[in-house]
Amino acid sequence: MLIVMMCCGGGDEAQDASEVSAGNGMAAGTSAADTSVMHRLRVRPIGSYSRVFNDVNAEHLAVAREIGIKPIGSLYDAYNLQVPIMRINTCNDFFVEELTHSLPYLVPQATRLLHDIGRSFSDSVIARGGKKYKIRVTSVTRTDHTVAQLRRGGNVNATSESAHRYGTTFDVSYIRFVCCDSSYMVGPQYLRGILAEVLDYYRNEGRCLVKYEVKQGCFHITAR
Repeated sequence: MLIVMMCCGGGDEAQDASEVSAGNGMAAGTSAADTSVMHRLRVRPIGSYSRVFNDVNAEHLAVAREIGIKPIGSLYDAYNLQVPIMRINTCNDFFVEELTHSLPYLVPQATRLLHDIGRSFSDSVIARGGKKYKIRVTSVTRTDHTVAQLRRGGNVNATSESAHRYGTTFDVSYIRFVCCDSSYMVGPQYLRGILAEVLDYYRNEGRCLVKYEVKQGCFHITAR
């Protein structure tokens, strides 16, 4: 199990600072009183996220087509798939948001990756003196119908040739995280830095491709 312990720097705090505000990293239901004191955690700088996590859509798509499912029109179509898919639910490793434009299903390889990322992130936060936090999954597998809905809604990243259609790809927020213990609140910019370290590790291990989505506020991740 990965626990990122290399924490010799102050993080990538100067980068995209306007994207993360002090109150955005908390779970729903956290009161204003709980967020009055925001703690810092040390973060290892890895460089500009836009440059480090710049695997283009064509790369994500090529991998997704190789290991993923055949794109589906609806959940009903999934029952006839040759490649198995697994339902993901909120658990100890991650939190799944209410999905309005995707379905909570992934191929086994992507499911394992998501669990490993979530577990490594939580363990790394705790190892640096924080309390339990979870990553938030914001988008998973899209059908032809949901892709069309997103495009009509102005999401320019929701192309008809999206890796999200193959059950290999999921989005994780870098702005919002789930705090499981409000006795020690951590600033979201530090949580984002730790998540970036974890993703950098798994990307370098050859387990995933990652795109830093500035407008969508998430890391776009494809298992490989």
